[in-house]
Amino acid sequence: MSQRSARSTLLPATLAALLVSAAATALAEDPVLVSVTGPLVGKVGERVSFEVELVNRSGKPLQQLRVIDYFDAGFHHDASKSPIEQKGTIDLAPGTARRLTLDFLLDEPGRQCHRVEILDQSHVFVGGATHCVEVTPALAVAPRQAPGTAPPSATTAPPLAVPVPVPPATLVPAPAAGTTVTVPAAAALELDLVGPVETASGGVVECLATVKNTGAVASGPTSLQFSWDDLLTPLEASDGYSLVASRVSWNLPAIEPGGQMKRQINLRAQSPANAFRDSPPGRTCIRGVLNGLAGGAMVADEVCVLVTSTTPRPRIRSPSEAGLRLSLADLDDPVRVGGATTLVCTVSNGGTAASGRLDLVLVLPDQARIVGDPSPARVRVEDARVSFESIQGIPPGGQQTFEITYRLPTGGIGKATAILTGAELDGSLERGCQTTFLEP
Repeated sequence: MSQRSARSTLLPATLAALLVSAAATALAEDPVLVSVTGPLVGKVGERVSFEVELVNRSGKPLQQLRVIDYFDAGFHHDASKSPIEQKGTIDLAPGTARRLTLDFLLDEPGRQCHRVEILDQSHVFVGGATHCVEVTPALAVAPRQAPGTAPPSATTAPPLAVPVPVPPATLVPAPAAGTTVTVPAAAALELDLVGPVETASGGVVECLATVKNTGAVASGPTSLQFSWDDLLTPLEASDGYSLVASRVSWNLPAIEPGGQMKRQINLRAQSPANAFRDSPPGRTCIRGVLNGLAGGAMVADEVCVLVTSTTPRPRIRSPSEAGLRLSLADLDDPVRVGGATTLVCTVSNGGTAASGRLDLVLVLPDQARIVGDPSPARVRVEDARVSFESIQGIPPGGQQTFEITYRLPTGGIGKATAILTGAELDGSLERGCQTTFLEP
């Protein structure tokens, strides 16, 4: 679960280009260069701001980037505990940059750190940076002495606990010997999505979202939104939902401190069309986003499920079992001195299903010279082998013809061979043809 409050501005292209150029020499070449600037020291009770700068140095557009911030317990965010996530996603053109601002309240002394991580649309880490602050306790403030009162003698005054003297102008009169900083009470919403780890294709994925208020006051009205990957189809959801395109949402009322609210959606999972029973399971995800929190923040979580196909892999057939036929013939035999002959190769499908992708190779005699352009003309020639590039599937009852003309520099017998193979076939079909070339 995650939550984020941020303000973003687009940097000028020239500044972004300079940043990319300066980062090119860095050892770690993450696609996104991340830098975090802010105070290095602070006191309990102070509010601090950090500027996060993202630079696309990958040389290509980056889309739907997620910005997530993980922070220690000494940082307090008005809307949620760690982690928090930038509302929405970010698109960065090559060489451009984006700035975000993070605001926290320091409420514990010691070394407090937060880390910004960038994930792409496949949830892969593409950049990150860490920033730490040394937080000291709040200073005790003593009452100002009345005019004319002699200062205590050195023998009776207790030693000061503050290592650095504070100028008198910064002291604030107080009736007590010290002041205490308290963090204002606030609502803190958490979102937890639960669903199955694995299911078979066609199975129902039940995804349950629980929204909890772990804060000290009631939350304001919020909205919960679900979105899902293409391999999932919605079936039913908790009452009160609104469905728009591939998203479903609910308007949630206020949640009292310690209270919770649940919403559920059921979706049917399907495996990809090219997946079979023995294929690795596919991964598909459901994402939940809680909007409408203080400061425009959001809470997000997701649950992913592995979908196993139930389709058996088709049995690989031989070309003959698939109903394929291959013929090879010459148009001129014998061939006069200096003449040429045309080979005609025909592939026909006498089966009941499309053939799938086919490959045809014609092997010509070693001394053969091709005359004119083959038909179809898109071929690859390697020595005496002529390969017709990836033949699309031939439908049942259909056929396709291939022609090539060649000659021999001297008389003799020219032997040619046609070889047919396919991506979905076991084995090959071969046919040969002999042509007599007359001597001078």
